Amino acid sequence: MNHPREHDLALLAGGEVGRIRRFLLDRHVHACADCQRKIAEYQDLRDDLAGIEFPDLNWNFLAADMRANIRLGLEAGACVRAEPVLRRWNSRPAIAIACVLLLLVAGELLRDGRLHRPAIVDAPAPVLQSTGSGIELRTGANSLTLLKHNGDAVGQTVSARGDISARYIDSETGSVTINNVYLQ
Repeated sequence: MNHPREHDLALLAGGEVGRIRRFLLDRHVHACADCQRKIAEYQDLRDDLAGIEFPDLNWNFLAADMRANIRLGLEAGACVRAEPVLRRWNSRPAIAIACVLLLLVAGELLRDGRLHRPAIVDAPAPVLQSTGSGIELRTGANSLTLLKHNGDAVGQTVSARGDISARYIDSETGSVTINNVYLQ
């Protein structure tokens, strides 16, 4: 037979158990003489403690004493920690550097064309660039330009994936123009 834990019996004796837990404990206690005896002991102990009068204490003095002891403990801890501590080697910076080097090597190999098939030489590669007049897409002799119109450039974003974003604010009307161009 599994008996309830001691603290559950103590809580039950004091009437400090929730309804569901009380129901489950009561089912066991009605059938178990040992648990009934323990609950009676806890109730007797509770009654004995209720009759004890505590001395009048100076709580301000105790609080000041506790603060002083805490400060003393913190100062003692600082003295102990003053010795040099040998730190364990952290591998995260080494892993980060290795990843950056791997990306650089892969970028070089991809740029040189060693890892992919050669492109068709006849078709000129499109070029997407940000110019002073706006965003320009150029393929050979052909070009398409999104001109900024009466606006001051607030921000331009260029990514390595081949997309450019530009935001302009018209100084007269306050309207915002956003141009996003993606190259695939």
